[in-house]
Amino acid sequence: MATSTSPICILGLGSIGCFIAHSLRSLPETPPITLLFHRESLHREFVGTGQTISLQVGDNGGVDEQPGFNVEVLRGVASPTPPIHYLIVTVKASMTVDAVRPIKERLGPDSIICLFQNGLGQVEALNEQLFPDPATRPTYMFGIVRHGVYLKAAFQAVLAGRNGCVSVGFVDTDGSALARPRNRFLVDLLLRSTALNCEELDWTCLLRDQLFKLAANCVLNPLTAILDVRNGAIADMASVSPLIHRILAEISTVFARLPEVRNLSIQDPSCFSPACLEAVVMDTIRKTAGNSSSMREDIRKGRPTEIEFINGWIIQRGRELGVECVANLSLTELIRAKSSIVSH
Repeated sequence: MATSTSPICILGLGSIGCFIAHSLRSLPETPPITLLFHRESLHREFVGTGQTISLQVGDNGGVDEQPGFNVEVLRGVASPTPPIHYLIVTVKASMTVDAVRPIKERLGPDSIICLFQNGLGQVEALNEQLFPDPATRPTYMFGIVRHGVYLKAAFQAVLAGRNGCVSVGFVDTDGSALARPRNRFLVDLLLRSTALNCEELDWTCLLRDQLFKLAANCVLNPLTAILDVRNGAIADMASVSPLIHRILAEISTVFARLPEVRNLSIQDPSCFSPACLEAVVMDTIRKTAGNSSSMREDIRKGRPTEIEFINGWIIQRGRELGVECVANLSLTELIRAKSSIVSH
């Protein structure tokens, strides 16, 4: 059974991973924190920084460095020991299964996996490809990060301001997660961090907020990537408004038919109407106007995008539920094409 001395393992050291690692390491009486690296070169780069992770608040704020992290380089298929009881995953959604695969034998029913990622479908992919047996699979948590965080350099995160927050909660896709006892150590640790400004949501509220964020990502990520603009520019382009309306109309129809939504006692089902979703999108644009979306940055740097877990998730669920998602499919195909051009 996991204890308070069990290490918190962090997989993925981009902006969000560094922010979470620094925030947890800043806590008094924090448990050991182990950074998991897939490449020896990344480990050498970390050693070159003095084995610290730094956080700067604002572009001109002071820099706080946190040392004392443990490091493990994952080489091929890992040994079954030592077990991992607490795993925070911040790699891109498209990389989740491949990133977790080397440590899957170290994860079991006493393990908690907390996913801080964009999109949906990662839990289903992990269950299908790595943890098919409900009796032995880990318990999942999901985190929604509303902070503006970016990397200034490797292991050097910048927090745009202190107005954001993090929402976390346990995932319940089939009822099994709620039926077994929960180890609350990781969620309670996250709630202690003033830097994270973390709140716990029950599954109903967490799923609602995930769907809101997904709707915003379905609009902002592909459009900013295709047009190569920052988020705020989308609000000023009247020519894209009809397309946004079509995207959100499809998403609204899919959300309304989702069995997981119908089975939940969401107080106001009209919150997924096209008008409400558009309000969410416009609010997100206003709050992140100066940001460059992750998908735009992925395209510009020739990296794989998360399109299959964003608009792709809408398309897949739409097919299952008899909803044709033409606008979302068009955006997805354009992103695939642009990714292919840039990568070559």
